[in-house]
Amino acid sequence: MEKQSGIVLKTFFAKKMKIVMLDAQIGKIEAVPTSHELGIGSLLCYYRQQRGHLYFLQSVELFDIPLMLAKEDILFLHHVLEICYFCAPFSGISPEIFSVVHTLYEERRAPYTAEFKIAFLFKLLILLGMSAQKPQLQDAFYYLLARESIDTIIDKSIHLDINNALYNWVYDCVQSHPLIHIFKTVHFLNTV
Repeated sequence: MEKQSGIVLKTFFAKKMKIVMLDAQIGKIEAVPTSHELGIGSLLCYYRQQRGHLYFLQSVELFDIPLMLAKEDILFLHHVLEICYFCAPFSGISPEIFSVVHTLYEERRAPYTAEFKIAFLFKLLILLGMSAQKPQLQDAFYYLLARESIDTIIDKSIHLDINNALYNWVYDCVQSHPLIHIFKTVHFLNTV
């Protein structure tokens, strides 16, 4: 059995011994860890065993915590984790989503500019299958841009008109989510 990795999206320790996490191979899963000392955003290594819809984690190791990002902009970090929690389907996402979120754990990227944050959210929402609801934001430009790497999107978003277009697209996607009233970090978009 090979060790797996995942990022904790939500904990339910006050009520039960359960977490929701973004597994690198399977996607969003409900898991039962061996310890309740895991924080939201923790990058873990573990062995997992499936029983029904739950995964039981063994030999859990804390691999990383995005301290640089949390220190710089904890609201952005929590917004990303919240989007993954509310928008990713259980056990049905591509490994690309984990890879994109995992880039936040690379210290070489800090500090994060407003352009990076909007480009990152755009790429994440596209990978999650989200799309803008307003007709003017359903242009082919966004779908062509979605094929690009985050770095290319950031390079293009330095231009104010493209950055504004991406912001409007991201804002429309998040605002049109059916559970927007439950989001705790949606005000992040007003700070970028």
